[in-house]
Amino acid sequence: MEIFSIIATVLIFLVLVILITKEIILFHKIWKTKKSKFSQLADSNKNRLIIELKNAVEELSRTKTGAIITIENYDKLDELRTDGVKIDANISSSLIISIFNKNSPLHDGALIIRENKIIYASTYYKITSRSINNLFGSRHRAALGISEQSDSTTIVVSEETGKIIIAKNEKFEYVVIDDFRKVLESKLKN
Repeated sequence: MEIFSIIATVLIFLVLVILITKEIILFHKIWKTKKSKFSQLADSNKNRLIIELKNAVEELSRTKTGAIITIENYDKLDELRTDGVKIDANISSSLIISIFNKNSPLHDGALIIRENKIIYASTYYKITSRSINNLFGSRHRAALGISEQSDSTTIVVSEETGKIIIAKNEKFEYVVIDDFRKVLESKLKN
């Protein structure tokens, strides 16, 4: 009788350990998905990403050079894009500006950033099927389309006006360059 009591106690203890372990793993998964990839970067990498993007976007806007730049979060964009050239280079404002130069063979299409690397250039997304204002061109439609299919953040510079828009969660937000850093950081953290 006493052996059965000991065995039952040990079994109950093991079941509790297994259940608690599963709960801890589940909690960890939920907590991890709440934090964006951007939030997990080292502070120096976050700073570099924001500064290089701000410098590039400021110049692209000033010269009215059209651009579409997408920063991945958890959803990988490999299955949501077509064509493109694999780059795999460190983030650099001068490289971004060069890619979108009108004389560059890579200037059409989007640029994809994964963490602090430029992964692809001249890649294309499915455009939104929603009806949007005719003031928006194909870059804006592609940015909205990718925001409908992923948790990414996309920056668009209009070649008509030089205006900057950030697309996230199926919405556009106009951004002036003075607010760019603050707005982009906010979008990347969510």
